[in-house]
Amino acid sequence: MKKPFPISKFHRWRVGLLMALGLTMLLPCAGSAADLDFAKLIPPTTPRTAVFQQPGWCLWDPCLVAGGDGKYYLFYSRWPTKLGYDAWCTHAEIAWATATNSVGPYEFQGVALPSRGGNFWDGHSAFNTDVVRIGEKFYLYYTGNRGTTNWAANRTIAASSDEWWIHRNHQRIGVAVADSPGGPWQRFDQPLIDVGKNFGQTIINVPNLVIKPEGGFRLYYKTLGEGPGRFGSGVFHFGADADSPLVPFVRYPEPMVNKNQLLPEVKKRFDFHIDDHFEWIQDGRYYAIVKDHDAPFLTKYGRSLLLFESPDGRSWQPSQHPLVKDFSLRWDDGSVQKFNRLEMPKLLFAGGRPTILSLAALPEGAMESFLVLVPLKTPFQ
Repeated sequence: MKKPFPISKFHRWRVGLLMALGLTMLLPCAGSAADLDFAKLIPPTTPRTAVFQQPGWCLWDPCLVAGGDGKYYLFYSRWPTKLGYDAWCTHAEIAWATATNSVGPYEFQGVALPSRGGNFWDGHSAFNTDVVRIGEKFYLYYTGNRGTTNWAANRTIAASSDEWWIHRNHQRIGVAVADSPGGPWQRFDQPLIDVGKNFGQTIINVPNLVIKPEGGFRLYYKTLGEGPGRFGSGVFHFGADADSPLVPFVRYPEPMVNKNQLLPEVKKRFDFHIDDHFEWIQDGRYYAIVKDHDAPFLTKYGRSLLLFESPDGRSWQPSQHPLVKDFSLRWDDGSVQKFNRLEMPKLLFAGGRPTILSLAALPEGAMESFLVLVPLKTPFQ
């Protein structure tokens, strides 16, 4: 397999042109930045048909993309339920399903990125899907890791064990490239972003790529701040820029959100300043849906998905209408379901507006997770 490589000036020009032609795929239409209230886009009830699940598998990290061929492609990570929920870190693979309608129903097609062995940096587990079409290519950004030499596909690795944390501490971000969302996907021998002084310590994961309106790309990701222990000085999110989808990214030094700065009255360290995230641009402003689950919470809503905004994608604040979603859903049969986890948000855009909010869901008391593709009811005004 090849390593990610710098591209020629001609190819950079070509990517820039194609990016400009396809920009509306990633950017919702303009609206009033001060009045953006994302929660109003979410219907009061969610249809049961919005669920995608595979019995015997835990599903996570949904990402929808239009294939340009009349089909919609749902990418997600999955791992055998029998290995336990925590096997996302040790045994995940990236699979895909298709539908002719963006809301489904989706039909499983196969595995895009399977396990490929401990000789590779991403050989044992691949997850955190982020698929972006740029010109004539599809780019699958993801997290991969490897563990110990005695890894086996059918052997549970407990999260309480040192072996599990070896997997966790090898998480890095990579990218695979294909001419079609159906593959085949070209993987690389080295990660796109690795740990180090200029990127973060211990883990690099949860990629989300944004095409900047002035040109170039910004990749948002999660890492640990400097410090000892399994969480260092806390989980932070950063943005890193590049002028093409494959060349090395350069990180902005300040994190997106620092809870100690936003909550100066709270004298404690935070394990998670924010968590799992999706960024986009609207009306000249950056927006992000993020998870807040580390008390004290950033808003009165407690554990929830929140809307943040930024004038430049660097310094972020909670929006005027911060609540996106609490950890519950009211189904169209009238029942209400609560979740231990309702996260990993992604948006699908069509016609210049967001049409679907995809989420990963683990109900309270459940052992098997599934995906929810929430159809949004109105465009941004």
